[in-house]
Amino acid sequence: MTDKEATIEFLETALDRLEKNESVTYFLVYDTKENARAAVKNIYDMALILKENGYNAKILVEEKEYTGVKGWMGDVYEDLPIVTIKEDNVEIRADDTIVVPEQYSNILPQLANIKCTKIMLLQQKEFMFETLSIGSRWSTYGFDKCITTTEAAKKYILEYFPESLVYIIPPFIGDNFKPSPHPTKPLVGISCRDRAVHRKIISEFYLKFPHLRWVTFRDMVQMGYEEFSDALRECMVSVWIDDESTFGTFPLESMKSGVPVIGKIPDTEPDWLSDNGFWTYDGNKIVDLLGAYIMAWLDGVELEEEVKAKMTEAFLPFNKDNHSVNTLSIFTTLHTKKMESIKKSLEKIKTDEE
Repeated sequence: MTDKEATIEFLETALDRLEKNESVTYFLVYDTKENARAAVKNIYDMALILKENGYNAKILVEEKEYTGVKGWMGDVYEDLPIVTIKEDNVEIRADDTIVVPEQYSNILPQLANIKCTKIMLLQQKEFMFETLSIGSRWSTYGFDKCITTTEAAKKYILEYFPESLVYIIPPFIGDNFKPSPHPTKPLVGISCRDRAVHRKIISEFYLKFPHLRWVTFRDMVQMGYEEFSDALRECMVSVWIDDESTFGTFPLESMKSGVPVIGKIPDTEPDWLSDNGFWTYDGNKIVDLLGAYIMAWLDGVELEEEVKAKMTEAFLPFNKDNHSVNTLSIFTTLHTKKMESIKKSLEKIKTDEE
């Protein structure tokens, strides 16, 4: 067989796999060790949408001991195959696709010579350069496409990697988040990335408002997904501090649960941010805002209708239907372009033969 014949056979096999949806879309995932992570849930959601619509989507992990997401997400993703890089001898073909989160930027050089469709997934803008070799670009390793979650993140990516083709797929807020039919309790749902800040907020509050020591802070981490939504809707208010957040699911989950949010605006302002909560740029004001809110709550002061409307306006676009349409549209476009590219290559080679 000549080189040209081998190339034709290679391309025809790749095209056949694409047409039959046998080509694999791998989503590289890190092990959360059974800790709930919105970023990992979003990856699984994208993979499941593709799987349910006929695509050959798989979760790609490093170690055989990978704990998965069943512990905090239940059986929702049970149909998604999980393959291990080493033990399963994964062979990524030219017609396959691999989606790599920003946490794994350090492995890009290992993927440089693999001729598949390569997509970066940037969910945490602040971690974009954390494991990427200093001064290097994603495109250096063949990653010329990126999926992110906000317009602000897209703008940031294009500022440094203008050669990238950037798509936006925001996560969705599940319908398990809904207002409680019962009166809320004197509970404050608190979510802080930094555990020292978490402890500081609670200590400052009890010292500054000793007459409110009977108010309980509910730590909204290390819960299963359903348990989390059930616990959240019981709260009278939630507190959110996460300077490194790019999208911010917790405030939207709170709003969809009918729970007002008191929060520090992160370094990257979310696209959905407006007068839909009690926001401040100064973390030192959180305790005063919380104290004022609780005193008003005790006096029976209702949340203004305008704020309620803004809360609904914030979470409404981030539903499962929109997420599905968005995900399918982008991956179908990439799939179609890959087939067209292979067909053109085949036509050119066969034309040159004549």
